[in-house]
Amino acid sequence: MSSTESNNVKSGQDSKYQRNFGAHIPGIQNQQVVDYYNQWAKNYDGDLDSSVYRGPQVAADLCNIFIPDKNLRIIDIGAGTGFCGYFLKQHGFTQIDAIDPSASMIEIARSKNIYQNLFVEGISGDQKTSIETGTYDVGVLSGAFGEGHIPCEGVREIARLVKPNGYIILVMRKEYLSYVKEYENKLEPLMNGMVDEGVWSKHACFEVENYSFDKTGLIYVFKKN
Repeated sequence: MSSTESNNVKSGQDSKYQRNFGAHIPGIQNQQVVDYYNQWAKNYDGDLDSSVYRGPQVAADLCNIFIPDKNLRIIDIGAGTGFCGYFLKQHGFTQIDAIDPSASMIEIARSKNIYQNLFVEGISGDQKTSIETGTYDVGVLSGAFGEGHIPCEGVREIARLVKPNGYIILVMRKEYLSYVKEYENKLEPLMNGMVDEGVWSKHACFEVENYSFDKTGLIYVFKKN
């Protein structure tokens, strides 16, 4: 690759990073995040393709490792336009639903014929979704945590959606734990506290390189009690 081509690639990646950062600006509120995704939806797939964002594929690959039964029900939380769902389907999973607060993102996901049911709802810390308790065998999240995204207490709602002995696979950017005020010294203690409460058990926690824009990802795998 010539220096000109290399510079063009870097410039393109920088532009994609800036558009992604627009949904994660410090202090951004949840409704602002939803509004941003609604506007960004039509260009989202091109901006966050697998060359810069590996999170959805990592999450789907983990489902493939931990979930041998491809007919179990999965809820893709913060599904966006359906990246993770696409990779889940590639792995042979057949019963996948999606939930995301952005109507525009959900409509694009719907057009891909990946999901059986799609819910235009967010995961909050103080209000349940319309989904019944214990509906799913697996809850999977990739990129659903960030500034103005799912709050810490949202993990309780995520756990509520999953059946006893079901799995929750959560993939996020590691650095968010150190500078997103909502998560700093709060998210991990809460998740560990849920272990102590007997809500779930922690089966795995490890890092993955080049999760998103060369940033390190953090993976949690919980099993619902």
